[in-house]
Amino acid sequence: MGEIYITYRQDFFKLLILMILSIGSAQAQFVISETCVPSPYCAENGTVFSDMAGSTATGWLWTFSNGQSATTRSTIQPFITPGKYSATLTRTFADGSSTTETQSFTIGTLPPDFTNWEIEKTICPGEILELDPYKGSTPPPGATYLWAPNGETTQTIQVDKSDCYSVQVTILNDPNDPNSACTLENLINVNVCQEPANQQGAKWFFGENAGLDFSNSPPTPITDGKLNTPEGTSSISNTKGDLMFYSDGISVFDKDGNVMPCSSGPCQPLPGSPTSTQSVLIVPQPTCKGCEYLYNVFTTSEINGTKLLTVSTVDMRQNSGNGAIISQNTTLQQPTTERLASVRNDADSSYWIISHDSGTNLFRIFHSTTAGLIETGTQALGMAHDTPEKGEGYMKFSSSPNSNGERLLAIVIPGPPNNYVEIFTFNDETGVLTFNRTLDLGPAPPKAYGVEFSPDGEKLFVSFQGDGTEPSSLRQYDITIADDQSVVDLAEVLDTSPTEKYGALQLAGDGKIYMAIEGSTSLAVIGDPNGGQIAGVDYERVGVQLGGKKSQLGLPNMVANFSQQSSGSGFQAEGFCTGVPTSFEAGPICDPLEDISYVWDFGDGTVMPSKDAQIDHTYTAPGNYTVTLTQTNQCTVVTTSQVITIYETPLPISLPDIIEVLCDDETLLDMGVVANGYVWIFNGKVVGRGKTLNVKKNQQGKYVAIAYNDPDANCYSEKVIDVFFRTVAPFDLGPDLAICRNTTETILAPGNSWASYLWNTGATSSSIIVSQAGNYEVEVTDRNGCKAKDNILVTELPFPKTNLLPQYFICFPDKQTLSLDATGTNIVEYSWTPTGSKSPIITVDEAGIYEVTLKNTSGCLATEKIEAVEQCEPRFFIPDAFTPDGQGQNETLEVFGAYFKNFTIRIYNRWGEVIFASDDYENKWDGTYKGLMVQPGAYPYVITYEALYFPDRAPVVKRGSVMLIR
Repeated sequence: MGEIYITYRQDFFKLLILMILSIGSAQAQFVISETCVPSPYCAENGTVFSDMAGSTATGWLWTFSNGQSATTRSTIQPFITPGKYSATLTRTFADGSSTTETQSFTIGTLPPDFTNWEIEKTICPGEILELDPYKGSTPPPGATYLWAPNGETTQTIQVDKSDCYSVQVTILNDPNDPNSACTLENLINVNVCQEPANQQGAKWFFGENAGLDFSNSPPTPITDGKLNTPEGTSSISNTKGDLMFYSDGISVFDKDGNVMPCSSGPCQPLPGSPTSTQSVLIVPQPTCKGCEYLYNVFTTSEINGTKLLTVSTVDMRQNSGNGAIISQNTTLQQPTTERLASVRNDADSSYWIISHDSGTNLFRIFHSTTAGLIETGTQALGMAHDTPEKGEGYMKFSSSPNSNGERLLAIVIPGPPNNYVEIFTFNDETGVLTFNRTLDLGPAPPKAYGVEFSPDGEKLFVSFQGDGTEPSSLRQYDITIADDQSVVDLAEVLDTSPTEKYGALQLAGDGKIYMAIEGSTSLAVIGDPNGGQIAGVDYERVGVQLGGKKSQLGLPNMVANFSQQSSGSGFQAEGFCTGVPTSFEAGPICDPLEDISYVWDFGDGTVMPSKDAQIDHTYTAPGNYTVTLTQTNQCTVVTTSQVITIYETPLPISLPDIIEVLCDDETLLDMGVVANGYVWIFNGKVVGRGKTLNVKKNQQGKYVAIAYNDPDANCYSEKVIDVFFRTVAPFDLGPDLAICRNTTETILAPGNSWASYLWNTGATSSSIIVSQAGNYEVEVTDRNGCKAKDNILVTELPFPKTNLLPQYFICFPDKQTLSLDATGTNIVEYSWTPTGSKSPIITVDEAGIYEVTLKNTSGCLATEKIEAVEQCEPRFFIPDAFTPDGQGQNETLEVFGAYFKNFTIRIYNRWGEVIFASDDYENKWDGTYKGLMVQPGAYPYVITYEALYFPDRAPVVKRGSVMLIR
């Protein structure tokens, strides 16, 4: 058993201590109380043993004469058999010393068990019920009686109002010893037929003096509340919905709005915080078959503060039924986060309370039973709440358990960096919490804050607070989806606002979820939280007015069961389509009294008596029908009328199972039926709400088309359509090309599914050969007639280039050489013919054709031809004299020359007469004229010629004279 916080017994302990001290005992002993056999109604009860309040011991060992033992400061030990027993306490102190004390005590018997007692009774209005614990049997002699809630002391009382009534029967085991008293208590819940029940969550107080009364429908504003707080609050009413008290975690206000007093003197403020998300939580403390009059008030402080979890206790029997705080601010845990949640186990009317430690992943679990508040232990699950942001979000139970007695627990873990919701499964009977799943809701901001389950537990709602850069939003998650990422991806955004700040979410007894908006004079309302994507959730941002008061971020935190919808007389209907049965189910006039008979008038001329609460009826035509139910029980006859609307189911949707789209990039789907509403679903998400839907080729796949006529989309026609796009296959000529001059490149249209090609060059082949720069485009057509185009840009790469001339002139007979330099920009390779040289520069000494092949860094090749041309200047040598004297030397005038043509020579005498002429270079003058030797002397000459290698030059005339000597 975990640690016990028996806070509601403290007043008794204090009184007993004072009595012991007043006796003046030399040795202060431990305290023994409730020395009776345990009540048969409450297994947790027993005799209470506790060390003195002032004890400084650090360890305890209890041993009992019935063989039991314990090691806690206080312990509860059941003694089943009346008689004398003893208890020994060994205390251990910090210095290692110890003391041992023994006390004897007597366990007394209880009063006899009550006879013919019922724990619940429903009576008719005006009926008087007599309550007697020993009805039909003999009461124990000397017994005394104390009734709640009004304090009667008689054996019997008469009641005619709904309430919880309990009676304590006390007997003395020793008539001479008042301390031998033993008490047996039991309760009966009396319900008056047709009065409301299960209304503990009917009154809300929150924000700036705002409130709502959910005992009315729709809820009405409460404008006299005393709370003015930014965040967490809690409130509690009785089962009829009458307010008992409420709190902001700092003060407790009674039903009249007064600050509740403390029974033991001045009250200290509760250590909750205005800025704690779930600052306070009010949870009933069960008593052993007594009516609920004790309430534990749990508080959490702000995460940036002391991080303190405490509990105080309110006793509603005090202060004339307005209540008083009987214990204050008992520390339960430090450090803690701002989270508190509670749920009732309906099997034994005990309550579970869960908090979460700060800095770790520990959940702390408390059990509020008739034995007191017990900490059952901790469970390490999920993420560590190790930053202030991670300690702020809401924690909530789902309102109803499943068939296994398990319900879900959701906890918001805000970012940065990311927002998360972790979901756990909790067993109402065992108190065991197990991990379920983690949902990554994406980056913060916006910051996740509030969380709430739909009544059926299948949807999860999360509010996000914007920061001025990211808007606030409200989102719905379908947690029936198995894949975590799909849950997030398919979430429905119900609302966004760049200016509003969204706060807490809270399910109310009317089955709707309400959302706080900071500074707003209204609450947002999710009218149908169980709704999904098709029919929607009936959301209104301005949902319920607050009578001029303002909401802040918080809404009342309460036991999850207090948000469950209550049932009553009347009926519910399900299925509103022609041609299929509409199911009707009557609620009891007043449970548990059974209805005797039902008469159904279905509004279409059909009237049907029945003994069963459930019945089906099929309507053949659409329309509005007034259905009237008359039901009878032992108290009354109740007639309830309700107008229902029957809708025509739309005709089948006129779309084929498979739609193949040829060539186009989009297609229009048309359901082809007339209906009041349409929904298109793709990949699990609503993508359209019109009769038609435009689908693009990147959105091909399965589409669900739904046409419906009723608001809840129950009367519908549905069709699943596979949309395929047979568009042209991806077509790409590839990257642009760059080619070298005087080379070619083949451009190929890839793919083997094309039926024809058309190039902008006029070619109709699958490929073309290009040798020039330009833009080349082709249009391809497939076998379905679908066309595609692409183009490719061809550019010319840099061409190798040198500064060589096509011809060089040189006179090789003069032993001249020619240097050919092919050096150029970015040229990396040279190849000469016919020399075979790989050098950029060669030297030649012969005329002829020389070629150099060049390669540059782009890989382009070029060949240049260079002609080395023999081209000499004309040359002449004429002697200054010659001697035609017959001695064999210089006998003729010989002209030496080369590289000329069209030669003429004329030699003149002094009178200007031509004495020798020739146009033959080889013809020599022998010094004669007309066969006779001329006289010695100087003879002028004129020579003309043309340059052999320079035909464009004018003829050259050369004049001179030669001396003839004999």
